[in-house]
Amino acid sequence: MLLVIHWFLVMVLADTVAVAGEPAEDFLKRLRAAGYYDFAILYLDRLDQYPGVDASLREAVSLEKAQTYIDSAVSARSDSARDESFLAAEKQLAEFLERPSHPRRSEAQLQLGKLQLVRAAQLMSGKVDEIKRTKARESYLAASKTFDGIVEDLKTKLEQMQGQKIDAAKEPEKVALRDSYRGEYLQAQLNAGESRRLAAKAFDEPAKDGKKLLEEALTSFTDLSEKYDGYVQGAIAMLYRGQVLQELGKRDEALDSYIRMLEQADADPLRDAKFQATSGLIQLYLTDAPPKINQSIERGQPMLDNARPDEKRSQSVQQLRVDLARAYLARVADKDNQKAVDVKRAETESRQLLIAAGKVPGTHTAQAEALLAEIGISKDTQVELPAADDPKNFDESLAAGREYYKASEALQQSLSDLEKQKDVAPENVESVRKELEETRTIATIILRRGLSMVTPESDADSINQARFILTYLFYLQKRYRDSAVVGSYLSLKSPGNEMGLRGGLISLGSLQLLIAEAGSEDNEGLVGQLRDLGDYLSKTWPDNPEAAAAQGVMIKLALSKDRWDEAKALLEKMPTGKERAMFQRLMGQLLWNKSIQLRRQGTAEDSQELLLESDKLLQDASEMLKSGLDGIEGKLVDPEALTAALVLTKVYTRQDDYEGAIRTLDHEIYGPAKLIETQGAPTDGFKSDLYATELQAVVGRMTSDGGDPQQLLDRATKAMDNLRGSISGDDSQKRLTSIYMNMATDIRAQLDKSPPDRKSKLIDAFRVFLARIAQTSNDPATLQWVGQTLLQMGESSMAAGDKVAVGQAKELIESAVTTFENLKKESRDLPLNVEFQLGRGYRLLGRYSESIKTLENILLKKSSMLDAQVEAALAYEQWAAVTKPEYAAAAYKSALMGARPNANDPKKANTIWGWGQISILASRDPKFSEVFFDARYHVAFCRFMMGNAKKSNPEMEKAISDITQVAALYPEMGGPQQRQKFDALLKEIQKRLGLQADGLPQP
Repeated sequence: MLLVIHWFLVMVLADTVAVAGEPAEDFLKRLRAAGYYDFAILYLDRLDQYPGVDASLREAVSLEKAQTYIDSAVSARSDSARDESFLAAEKQLAEFLERPSHPRRSEAQLQLGKLQLVRAAQLMSGKVDEIKRTKARESYLAASKTFDGIVEDLKTKLEQMQGQKIDAAKEPEKVALRDSYRGEYLQAQLNAGESRRLAAKAFDEPAKDGKKLLEEALTSFTDLSEKYDGYVQGAIAMLYRGQVLQELGKRDEALDSYIRMLEQADADPLRDAKFQATSGLIQLYLTDAPPKINQSIERGQPMLDNARPDEKRSQSVQQLRVDLARAYLARVADKDNQKAVDVKRAETESRQLLIAAGKVPGTHTAQAEALLAEIGISKDTQVELPAADDPKNFDESLAAGREYYKASEALQQSLSDLEKQKDVAPENVESVRKELEETRTIATIILRRGLSMVTPESDADSINQARFILTYLFYLQKRYRDSAVVGSYLSLKSPGNEMGLRGGLISLGSLQLLIAEAGSEDNEGLVGQLRDLGDYLSKTWPDNPEAAAAQGVMIKLALSKDRWDEAKALLEKMPTGKERAMFQRLMGQLLWNKSIQLRRQGTAEDSQELLLESDKLLQDASEMLKSGLDGIEGKLVDPEALTAALVLTKVYTRQDDYEGAIRTLDHEIYGPAKLIETQGAPTDGFKSDLYATELQAVVGRMTSDGGDPQQLLDRATKAMDNLRGSISGDDSQKRLTSIYMNMATDIRAQLDKSPPDRKSKLIDAFRVFLARIAQTSNDPATLQWVGQTLLQMGESSMAAGDKVAVGQAKELIESAVTTFENLKKESRDLPLNVEFQLGRGYRLLGRYSESIKTLENILLKKSSMLDAQVEAALAYEQWAAVTKPEYAAAAYKSALMGARPNANDPKKANTIWGWGQISILASRDPKFSEVFFDARYHVAFCRFMMGNAKKSNPEMEKAISDITQVAALYPEMGGPQQRQKFDALLKEIQKRLGLQADGLPQP
């Protein structure tokens, strides 16, 4: 009957696929995942009968059948069924490979090779004799030939593709095919080497009888790991390389390979390889004389502790458990040199590791059993589950379950007390923990048996109590799926009942933990269950605050996935009160974070759409934070609310609503500036963040209508003092400087977007403010910030095209230069960035000689400081334009080819590189592409001006060549604006030479 039901479901699902248009590949994968291999084969046989199936799948039926048979073989419970499935898979693969031109041919070849590997591995499992070893070697070597064939085939295809010019934008399918071929090529190389390594290990003495195979494998792994270490296959080859070297007795080289494997990025595809590499390290460490016991444990234990739930039954983790157990047993044997407490703990750890490894079948099992036997634990004496007497009826099971539950609570308290004691023996703690686990297990067994005996006469309250205890015990045992199922069922069967609510809440918590464990986006089923249960609890117990918290779980889930509209709709359903206000504040802060993220992304990508979306999220954040803060009940404020109020202040500041920002800071109930001293700071960095934000808000208010200017100035000065006092520690100066510089950048951004009348007011007000700070502070970081801000404001005030500052811009830059000069007098060891700003200030004032001298001093200390090199070349170039005609050519030459102004030995390399050298070095790194094109423009410009000053037409003709060479090599020439500059310069040169001013040809 069950088979008929399954068949009916499969046929219904198949029809649904055809009607709804669900991808057939996905349906096929779900059939295989569910273990319905016969149905999957039947579905593939009938594929032609279903409309809408992609042609590529129809053409690969035999390949999909092969995969299905392989999956069936892996899960088979008998040797005969497994062999039958493997044989069928090999037949299907052979049928598919008769079509040499199919695009998935290399995939099928890989599958055949893997099948040969799996069959060989099966022969090497269990009890192995010489006949099995010979057959396994033959299968491994057959696999190596299969993989060699794939390598040669794909190598030819990739070489052919290399000669083609593939346009990624116009031919994405060719790019995808090339990437697919490359991945399969590397995988085949890796598998070919691994097949030879495993064939060698099928000998009794691999290093002797299989040495040639090992050396061939080593050559392959070395090539892969050195040339392709940026790919997964290349990284994994480093592991196999270490294993071969270990087998060949090359200890140090193997150790180096394992360590290099472990130094790879912590990517999911490399995790299993890292477990194996750790095992290899431990094995090598323990063969040293004396054995490196502590290093073995220090390497192995953190790696094992970091294993994920889905990894804890893998073969690699079991082998690591066995090898780590060996390290702990070595510590026990070395008791004369170890602390007594460490030896006792090592005994317990080794026993637990070996028992855990022994419960998972695999090649490690014999090792685990042998080591357990050495410490007096045989397979027969291991206890799998605690015993529990069968209850006679439901009532008896509930009574027994209650007693075991009470006993478990008492044991939990004893365990907690023991763990708090300093000198308690580890084995005593472990004994209590084990007894606690056994007691909980017995309780769950008894309660489940009892619930299966429920009759119509059984008391409903008693049934609910049994279900609740069972739900809670499952939760304590971290059996979250069981806990979620039983707890959810209990809540549905007991609407309005307190026991039903409790069971539902535990189920809700279990579902949350399951979603967290999933660790990916592929958890929509669990999310759906969580959503339905949370909605049910909030509707069924509408007046209960804990049930309302269930709605909060759904809000958090929606917020975690940036589902703002869904979260807002859920919030509106929540009753007005403390819980709703708290979630409004949370959502407001997340909206703020997302808005800032989009603004940075939009600025980097020059995307107006992202900036508009950022502004919308900012407005939503403002409304949500204001509602959440106004919903606070009473006078006392939670630390979380202070943080939310500070974020609202930042939102208002970003929106140029400085009055609203200051009003929020000073609010009676939640104002952080008002409450910081009485309430305390929620986090370590809160005070510095608060005072920096307050300073921005006050400065912004100084430029708007209203408010007492003197009062605002006094408050700004106080905020600055508070900011200095809020930062302490060894790196306080560095942190304070960073804050000041970020503030200067923000002020520059405000200036850039301000209309002229407001910009002027902002500059005047801020000049007074900066002067006040400079007069009252001797702090170098503060004065550096003052100079930086003055310089940035001065540059912002310069008209487009101005090379030398005039008017208000000149006054600001002169103040900045004075500030930097005073700092230089006070400190000989001035930071390079401050010296750089001084040199830049000199150039903007037209003081070119001082600028070049200052910049050269920087470059003598750090010649690679690219900003300073660009600034020095620009200073020479601008100086050439205003110097006496007889010196102009020499100055342009220095800008172009570099100089060493203060050098006694003219043969030494130039300190200042000049535009030519800058362009050469910038061309080597794509991130300096903007510098490169700008430098190439100045190369042409300086060459032209130098030729003009010398009245040399050949020199000016070289400038034309400079431009046309860039156009030939880089047709886009750095973008439309840069191309326009090159074009204008070329036309000017052509006119000067009496040529037709055509400029650059149209792209």
